[in-house]
Amino acid sequence: MCIRDRLALVTSAAAAQSPRAIPTWPERAWGQAIPLDGVRPTGELGVLRSWRAPVDVHVMPGVDAASATAALSEAEAVMDSLEQRTGIALPLPDGDRGGTPSFDLYLYARRSPSGRAIPDALSYAGPWDRASAFGIVEAGVDPAARRRAVAQSITEACVYGAKADHPIGFVRAMGAMLARRATGDALDPDDVLAFQSEPARAWWSDDARSPAAQRGAAVVLDAMSSRWDDDRGTFLRGLLEAPVQRTPPGWPRLWNEPDVMEVLRRVTRDEPRGFWGALLTAASARAVLDPAPPARTVQWSALPSWTLVTGVAPTGQASMVLDLGDAPLRAAVGVWVHASPYHRWMASLVRLDRDGRVLGSVDSELISNGEWSAQVDALEGVAKLVLVVVSAGDEQMDPDGEPIRDGWVAMNVGRI
Repeated sequence: MCIRDRLALVTSAAAAQSPRAIPTWPERAWGQAIPLDGVRPTGELGVLRSWRAPVDVHVMPGVDAASATAALSEAEAVMDSLEQRTGIALPLPDGDRGGTPSFDLYLYARRSPSGRAIPDALSYAGPWDRASAFGIVEAGVDPAARRRAVAQSITEACVYGAKADHPIGFVRAMGAMLARRATGDALDPDDVLAFQSEPARAWWSDDARSPAAQRGAAVVLDAMSSRWDDDRGTFLRGLLEAPVQRTPPGWPRLWNEPDVMEVLRRVTRDEPRGFWGALLTAASARAVLDPAPPARTVQWSALPSWTLVTGVAPTGQASMVLDLGDAPLRAAVGVWVHASPYHRWMASLVRLDRDGRVLGSVDSELISNGEWSAQVDALEGVAKLVLVVVSAGDEQMDPDGEPIRDGWVAMNVGRI
């Protein structure tokens, strides 16, 4: 059974589950606090209401009519595309909090950060934890930036409407990925650079990351989607809709169980090396992306060489690059990895040609003792070797569990 079919089954099973079948509350839980505390802006000059899409643009002081009209047209186009290309449900109706049940977009002349959705109320109309939200967008002077912000705010609201308790990092990453699908535009290069510049930090459970870096984590979803998704975005939609739950009345925090990592673990269980292989695939794709994460680069003539990277969180990674431009014929390379034993790890040695294309890789199994080594020869036609090491944390990968301390990894490369 392919991953898309399995996701469809997971989603269907979730929809059929009784909301009364509530599991035991975990001993430790770090979910989003209840109630949701989004505070609606005030002081608007007027509202532009769409007649064909469920969206209203609230015009704040200093915004000209042309920018407001353009923002409304952009919002309508995004909603049309989401329905036609992805099948993702549009933002949840919010009653009359903005005057109508439509999604409310508050357009400011200057506002930072721009392009975000803020949840402000849980919905009790269905069996799952879902929330309505409103959007904040800066009109600014750059139409392209405004268009991205409009799309991002709408798609983040779609995420909250599907599941209210995703970590904020995942909300922004999935929002950026869905915005890319809806608009056909590339990910914001500034967002990608912000994410790539911090490879040791967690993909999306790190709330301390900047909004730009959180949106840039969409490169991980992009790598997964390119491997497992179809034209309709079944894989991405499954990540939104499968991990659903209803938190009982009276609990102080939302139950984020199951979470997106548990869904990923289930749907990738038949892949080579299972979920850990999927983790390594995403990390390897990230390591050779342009721009690449910071990594120590050494020449053949400088071997042996080593580097130490600290502060590696679960799903964080470290890399080391060997440039073979001055390597002799029939060269052979050995690599040794030594890492903190209280983390689990995956490692890969990726071969690249002169154009940066991947020629192949040598991959580890799950490293449970902090040590791994490999040897690579037959390097004709290989321009670079990229050693990638990614943390699997304590193997639970639970964004709402009690975090473990960050790990460290030492990477050693030498001649054979």
